[in-house]
Amino acid sequence: MMEIPRIPVNGSPASVGLVYSDVSFPTQGDHIILKGWYLPGQGDSAILIVHGGFQNRIDYDVDTLGLARELVKRGYNVLLFDPRGRGESEGRGLSLSNIERDIGGAVDYLDSRGYPAESIGIIGFCSGAASSTIFASEEAIGALVLDGCFASVRGMVTRQAASKGIPKFLLDLFIPGLSFVVKTFYGYEPVDPLNIAPNVTCPMLFIHEEHDNLTSLEETYQLFKASKNPASEMWEVSAAEHSQAYKMYPAQYVDRVDYFFATRLKIP
Repeated sequence: MMEIPRIPVNGSPASVGLVYSDVSFPTQGDHIILKGWYLPGQGDSAILIVHGGFQNRIDYDVDTLGLARELVKRGYNVLLFDPRGRGESEGRGLSLSNIERDIGGAVDYLDSRGYPAESIGIIGFCSGAASSTIFASEEAIGALVLDGCFASVRGMVTRQAASKGIPKFLLDLFIPGLSFVVKTFYGYEPVDPLNIAPNVTCPMLFIHEEHDNLTSLEETYQLFKASKNPASEMWEVSAAEHSQAYKMYPAQYVDRVDYFFATRLKIP
């Protein structure tokens, strides 16, 4: 349940016509070296894409390369990277663990290239959205797009179990023991995005796909209501499945995200 397998990075931004640089940088705190691609645009702001689940920087479920290409066309400088234990990055990959430190390292890298925090936006998908929320609740960032973010770890696990045919009563029976094991052997303490969303000061765009099997419209609305920033927004995407909005409606998705970042990020 906790271990994340390492999937090789097969491909590059050149496959979608992008100029890029191979980059590496340390995580915050424990200085694990992460690898990624910096994709230069023509503007003065930068977007960090944080993939979800058991993926790497080429997240085919989302099509992160395609999304990066469209953002570069809109003028954004983009950073795609592998969190620890994924792709080409060092470290051990564990579910929902330490990714906010990895995001912090990526933001520090962008800062070293001349992008202050208020000019940096983050797009997070699924668990990457949850981790981005944790990071933004602790450090300043310009704006945050959360696609398929779950409200609570327990709710997400319950829905994943249901999708695999595991009855809820059985999950409820084993959850206390599983919680003890992951805390004892992995040091994992669950953090629910719903509880920390009020601590995020920047504007947030919450994206919910109508047929998302991991989080509900009600849960996404709870996250939206928890935001204290009046510039936050919520967007329900019809007919789409979990984190599939860009693949299903690419033009509409990029237009919406571009407008959000263009009006929320601050360029010094």
